[in-house]
Amino acid sequence: MGKLLRIAAGLFGVLAVAALAAFLWAHWRTGEALARRYPKPQLQLADAVANAPPELGRRIVLVRNGCTDCHGADLSGAVIVENAFIGSVRAPNITPAALRDWTDDDIAAAIRNGIGRDGRPLAIMPSHEYHNLGRQDLAAAVAYLRSVPPVERASAPLVLGPGAKLLYASGRLPLFAAERIDHSATFADKPAEGRSVEFGRYLAAGACSGCHGSEFRGGPIPGAPPDWAPASSLRLGADARWTEQAFVSTMRTGRSAIDGHALRTPMPVAALGRLNEVEISALWLYFATLR
Repeated sequence: MGKLLRIAAGLFGVLAVAALAAFLWAHWRTGEALARRYPKPQLQLADAVANAPPELGRRIVLVRNGCTDCHGADLSGAVIVENAFIGSVRAPNITPAALRDWTDDDIAAAIRNGIGRDGRPLAIMPSHEYHNLGRQDLAAAVAYLRSVPPVERASAPLVLGPGAKLLYASGRLPLFAAERIDHSATFADKPAEGRSVEFGRYLAAGACSGCHGSEFRGGPIPGAPPDWAPASSLRLGADARWTEQAFVSTMRTGRSAIDGHALRTPMPVAALGRLNEVEISALWLYFATLR
């Protein structure tokens, strides 16, 4: 019995040392990523922001890209996750009260490149989805954020728990979009807004690729909690049941027109319901080309 206890104690000691080493490595790896400074892109958007159409910016922020899902209904910040394992991750205040010292290019770089005013990466900011925004659309989003009612609320600091650090360091939690972005890339060409495959492709890249993947095949959502269902495939051309009528009904009601199930978290059902007919039709036209 004594020998077994010594063996068990030895194994426990080895495991404890391995766990400590893993945590220290993850802590170092995460700290290194947080401290990295990226060159600030010279976007030169001031004139475009000054002349941006207000309605376009509102649609991009509130409907197409769903900024309120993380930043709250009034854009003054909201809790994304808060527990001892993952830590405290809160989307910051992005109303004029918090952005008064930010230039237009500072705000644009946060949206498009996932970097803050100091060049450091922003955690959980899905800039890999917004990197394809055309110049006019990005300027319109900045202009709209400048126009919303200011809310005086301090943004809470990021606190990453041991779980978040371990998941990030092991490649299972993509915390920093800035690591995956080509910061030297020029602006994407935005197609004309209309019922077209091209406009649908443009919308899908910004609104759908984050969960459904760059090829829209669906599958496990990167970094998602274990209770989230895998994202569905949006390659609708492979299933004749997905007519335009069925797709529109699903977007409008939040229920699948094929089997009636309710669309599940994190599908932004409220924002989808505010898409206009042109936007929904363009999305369907694009997804219908994918097989």
